[in-house]
Amino acid sequence: MLVGQVGFVMDGEVTGNGSERALNRRLIASIIAAILILTTVASVIVIVPQTASAQAPARSLRVGVGEDNLQVTTTNPLRITLLYEYVIVYNVYSTLLTYDRAYSLVGDLAYDWSVAPDNKTWTFRLVDNAYFTNPANPSDQGQPVTADDVVFTFTMMKSLSSHTYSSYLTNVSAVNKVDALTVEIVLDEPLGIITSVASVIPILPQYIWGLVQNPLNYQNRPPIGSGATYYDTASTTLPAVLVLRRNPNFYGDKWYCQFSRPDEVRYLSYPDSTTLVTDFLSGANDLDIIDHIAPPDYVGSALASYSPKWAVDTGFVGEISVNVITPEIRAAFPQFQQGNPTSSPLLLDQTVRTAIAMSINKTALVERALLGLGKPADTLVPSSNPWHYDVPANEEFVFDTAAARAVLNAAGWTYDSAGNLNPAATPLYKAGGTEPLIIRFYTLNTAKQWEIAAQNIVAWLAETGIQTTDRLGNTNPGFGLYSINQMGTYWYSGDYDVWLWDWIFTPYSDPSLDVLSVETTMEIGDFSDNYYSNQTFDALYNQSLRVLDPTARRAITDEMQRMVYDFASYILPYYRLDLYAANPNRAWTNFGDWETYAGLIDDSDLPALFYQVSPLDNPAPVISSIPPVQWVEDNPASISVAASDANDASLTYIWDFGDSSPGQTTTAGSVPHTYANPGTYTVKVRVKDAEWPVCAETTATILPAGAGNLPPQPTGLQFPQTAEPGTSVTFTFTVSDSEGDPVEVTWDWGDNSATETQTVTGTSSPQTVTRSHTYADEGTFTVTATVTDNEVGIGNHVVPVEGEILIERVTQPPPTPQFNPLIDYGIPLLIVAVILIAVAAVVMRRRKARQKEEQQREEPGAPPPSPPPPP
Repeated sequence: MLVGQVGFVMDGEVTGNGSERALNRRLIASIIAAILILTTVASVIVIVPQTASAQAPARSLRVGVGEDNLQVTTTNPLRITLLYEYVIVYNVYSTLLTYDRAYSLVGDLAYDWSVAPDNKTWTFRLVDNAYFTNPANPSDQGQPVTADDVVFTFTMMKSLSSHTYSSYLTNVSAVNKVDALTVEIVLDEPLGIITSVASVIPILPQYIWGLVQNPLNYQNRPPIGSGATYYDTASTTLPAVLVLRRNPNFYGDKWYCQFSRPDEVRYLSYPDSTTLVTDFLSGANDLDIIDHIAPPDYVGSALASYSPKWAVDTGFVGEISVNVITPEIRAAFPQFQQGNPTSSPLLLDQTVRTAIAMSINKTALVERALLGLGKPADTLVPSSNPWHYDVPANEEFVFDTAAARAVLNAAGWTYDSAGNLNPAATPLYKAGGTEPLIIRFYTLNTAKQWEIAAQNIVAWLAETGIQTTDRLGNTNPGFGLYSINQMGTYWYSGDYDVWLWDWIFTPYSDPSLDVLSVETTMEIGDFSDNYYSNQTFDALYNQSLRVLDPTARRAITDEMQRMVYDFASYILPYYRLDLYAANPNRAWTNFGDWETYAGLIDDSDLPALFYQVSPLDNPAPVISSIPPVQWVEDNPASISVAASDANDASLTYIWDFGDSSPGQTTTAGSVPHTYANPGTYTVKVRVKDAEWPVCAETTATILPAGAGNLPPQPTGLQFPQTAEPGTSVTFTFTVSDSEGDPVEVTWDWGDNSATETQTVTGTSSPQTVTRSHTYADEGTFTVTATVTDNEVGIGNHVVPVEGEILIERVTQPPPTPQFNPLIDYGIPLLIVAVILIAVAAVVMRRRKARQKEEQQREEPGAPPPSPPPPP
C-alpha cells in the first residue's frame, strides 16, 4: 500500500497508473482465487470416495508352454493323440463323470449315478442346465444338452472303429434314453471299468455331429461342447497361441459351485525353455504359469530358488519302443505298406531285444538327461498310478553291456563285416557277414533331454555290438532327431526300428482301458506303436475288464505288465517328472500344491486349477472348516461355518439344511435350525462375496428326543488363509455343551509335530478356544481340533473341527504407488497456476501498451522540427 502511494505521487499520473495497478491487483487476486478454488476441488476429490464399477475386470490366466509343445493337429475328439489336443477336448466337452484335483471320481454332466443289482445296467441322471456353447455366440442357450445327445454320442462312436475310444465301448450293448435327463448304459456283462467309460467319452452335440457324413475325418472347427470353457476361435492361432474362455453357460456353478474364474486361459508357445524361463522371471508377456521347463532351467538359473515351483509325477512314461511288426501284420494293413516302410526283422528275435534292454542304464539316463528329476522305470503303468506293478529287482534286466554282448555272441553274432571271427566287433554279424546288428534309432527334437538320452543309448548299444544310424544310414551321431509330425508319420506307417519317445498317462488312468490296451492286437493300426500281438495278453485284457473284485483284477493287470516287460518290446527308461512354476504376485493366487494334487496342473485334461485360482485384486473367500452337527429332534441345532475373505468383504451365507425345508440366507457364519425328525442330513452352505461363491458341506446327525448326553457343539475354526514359515499362527473357535460338560480339545497341526491338548470348562455358554502354532516349513497343512466331552450317556462324543492352511514364503510385489494429493494434484495445479500468471502478465503488458497509445493520441503533439538550412 505504501509503495503504491509513492508511485502515484512520483509518476504524477494518478488516473492512468492508479487504474492499471488496481487492475493488476484484481488479476492477481483472481489468479490466487482460482488456485484456491482448484485446490479446494482437489481436496474434495481426495475426500470423496469413488464408486466402484459393478462389473469385475476381465482376467486372463497366462501360461507359457516351453519347447514348442503347444502342438495340436486335430480337435476331433475321435482322433486326438497329443497332450494339448486332450487339454482342448476335456476342457471344452463334458463327460458323464470326471475327477477332482485329487483324482477322485465326481459327477460332471451326471450329478447322480447308480447300478442295478445285475451289475450291468447303469443309470445316470443329468443336470438340467447344460448347454452347448458356440464360440460365435457364446451367450446363446438354444442348444441344451439332453439324454438324446448322450445316446447319440455313444451309439455313433460304437458304430465306428479305429478311433480314440474304440476300446471303451467294446462291452457296451445299449445306451437308452429313460427321459429327457436320464440315461441307461447297459453292458453285455458286469464290468469293473464302467466309471472309466463314463469319464472318458466326451458328449457331442447331436445337432452338429448328426449331419456329419464321415465323423472320423470331420475337422470339428470349432469344437462345440458344454464344458467349463469354450474354444476361442478368434484369438487362437495355433501353434503359437491357444485361448480357452470361460463358458458363460456352464452348469458347474449351480451343481458343484465350480466355474472357471479366469475369463480366459491363454497358452503361449515358446520355442525353448530358456527363453520361457527368462520371460517368466522378467515379467515379459505377463506369464502367470510356465510348463514344459527343461531340467537345466529348472535346477539352474534364477529359477533354482524360485517358489512356487513343482516337479510333478503326472504319469509321464519314457518309452524305448522296439518295432516288432510281423510280415503278416504289415500285409494286413494298407497303412503299413504305403511308401515302402521298413523295419528290421532282427527285432523279432527275443535275444536281440533282451540285449537292447540290458544296454539301457536307466539310473544314468535319469541323472544325465533329467538331472535327477524322475525315476528309473520298469512297467508301462506309471509309478504315480495305484495299479503300477513294481518288477522285483532280482527279475529286472540289469544294465551290463558286456553281458549283453555275451548274450548276442552266444546266439551266433560273433563276426565282423569281413566275415572274421570277432566277438568284440561293432556291429556284430553272424557267420558269412549276415544279419548285421544295424538298426535305425529315432527320437524327438522338441527338448534337449531327448538328444542327451539318445547320445547315451547309442553309446551303450555300440558297447554291446549294435550299430545305430539315423534315417539315412548315418552312424554319426547314430540317431535322428525328428519333429512330432515326422514321428507321427513313421508311427502311422510302422517305418522305424527303435525309437525313444513317450506316453502320457495320469494317476487315475485305468490300467487296462487307458494303458495296457495299447499292447492289445485290436489297437494295431490305431494306438499300438510297437505292433505287439499276443493272444494270451489279449485274453487277459478282456478278463481284466470283467473282473469286479479289485484284488483279483490286480493279479491280472500285474501279469499283463510283467508280460510286456519281459517281452522287451517296450523298454521303459524312466518316469519323468513334469516341471512347472507359477507367479503368485502378478495376477493370481491360490495355485495350490501341485505335487500333492496333480489334478491341478495347467496342462491336465481337468479344469480343476481354473476352479481354484483367485485373482489378487479380489481373492475368493476361503472356507476353513464346517464341523459336523450332532443334536436332537425338535431342538435348534447350531450349524456353523468358518469363512474369511482376504479383502475383508462382506459375506453372505446361503444354507441348505438337507431336510427339504426352505433354505436360509444369513450374513453371519452360524445359523440355528430345528430338525423335526431323527436322521442323517447333508448340510450345504454357499459363501459368497460380491463376485465369487465357495461351497462346503457337512453332516447333521439328529437323534431322538431324550437320547441322553448331547455332544459339544464347536463353531467353525478361524485362522489366516496363509502364513510364512517361522511365524506364529493363531487358531480360534468357540465351543458349547448343553449339559455344561468340560470338553477336551486336542490339536493336530498336520506337520508331524506333537499334538497339544487343553481343557475347556463353563461350556453351558459358548467358550472361546485359542491356540497358536509355528510352522517351520512351507507346504499345505490340515489342522484339526478334536473336541471330546468324555461323557457316557449315549456315548462319548468326538467332534473334529478342521481346516487347511498354506505356509509359503511370499515375495512381495512391487509397491503400488500410493495416492499423494501434493504430487497427484498439487504439482499439476502449480503448473496451471504458473501458466495463468504468465498469461495474465502478457495480458497486462498488452493492456498497458494499448492505454499508452490511446493517451498519446488524446494529448497535443509537439511542434515539428525546423526544416534544415538550404545548401
